[in-house]
Amino acid sequence: MDDKTIRKSGTERFLWNKTITTDMMVLEHSSAVEAFPLSYNGVPSTITTAIGQMAISKGRQGREAGNLIRVYLANLRLKGVGTDVLITVYEPIIINPLSESAMTVGAGPAVPAAESGCLPASEVFKLAVTSFKVHDWSLFGSGA
Repeated sequence: MDDKTIRKSGTERFLWNKTITTDMMVLEHSSAVEAFPLSYNGVPSTITTAIGQMAISKGRQGREAGNLIRVYLANLRLKGVGTDVLITVYEPIIINPLSESAMTVGAGPAVPAAESGCLPASEVFKLAVTSFKVHDWSLFGSGA
């Protein structure tokens, strides 16, 4: 799919279809909301989010070794410069005994981040999305 087709078909739909497979179960999603701190030359940006769950395996392992993970996905559409930023956070839910990961962390339900002294994935995701800033808009070309 070329760049023009992506723009015509809707970047959010393209990113969703390319990032999340048909094995994904969507748990929550939001419609596009304006993000005023991310406006450029008066053109506001929008943020669309989704949370889903899917089974995924590492490396060349097959589906039988898939771990269950929660996926947090945000698409920040920077309309003023004609580009998108994709933020993803992956949270393990269940580690399959056949997975390579089971040798390192053990099989079964994943240990919640809070029990390990870490910030929960949902909080990491919220912080990443709400604190995202562009410090140098020229990154997006000479017109920015």
